[in-house]
Amino acid sequence: MREFNIVLRSEDGAYNPFDEAIIDHPELSRDGVTHFDLMPDGTTVLLYDIVGDADTVRTLLDEEPSALSYDVFPVEEGTVRAHVHFEEDTLVTALIHLKNEYDLIINPPLEIDEDGGLHMSVAGDPEKIREAAMMRPDNVDIMLEEAEEGDVDMVDVTTLLTDRQQEVLEVALEKGYYEIPRRATNEDIAAEMDCSTSTVGEHLRKIESRIISEVGPT
Repeated sequence: MREFNIVLRSEDGAYNPFDEAIIDHPELSRDGVTHFDLMPDGTTVLLYDIVGDADTVRTLLDEEPSALSYDVFPVEEGTVRAHVHFEEDTLVTALIHLKNEYDLIINPPLEIDEDGGLHMSVAGDPEKIREAAMMRPDNVDIMLEEAEEGDVDMVDVTTLLTDRQQEVLEVALEKGYYEIPRRATNEDIAAEMDCSTSTVGEHLRKIESRIISEVGPT
């Protein structure tokens, strides 16, 4: 597995309709995306960091037809975070599908520069990364550069978890809990494990916390 630094640029600097509203607003600018997900119905969820006033962001989202729901809250002085559920978005959806099809790992956050370039770190098989780059949407340019670190260390997660946590993780993976879109719920896992949904939820939180603390940035 190798790691690459990638910069994507759309023709107009926007990756969904809300981006266009931010670009056109004189008091707002995009700082980055800390999370993204594809829902079972084809809609998308994005977690934005935006430089500007929370009320201004809420006003734009109220006026944005593609925003199905949202939550806006401050994260530090002058910056807010917006959790937005969008209608199906061709460009974002296409990029997520490429990530899934070619088994790529995208490490958040995704930074957005002043010119609208979307900067990200992507890990995976080098040939698959190059194939995914070739299959990108026509209106997106890409710059791909291998990271200086080269190989990405692989972690044996079985050494990080208790036996019961390993069992829960195996069932979650088998049922598609971590696929995008998700194919299973806590209830599905609980039924298989013959335990409560709250117990499953607690196990999953501990599993995710343990793995992220091990493989995440130090």
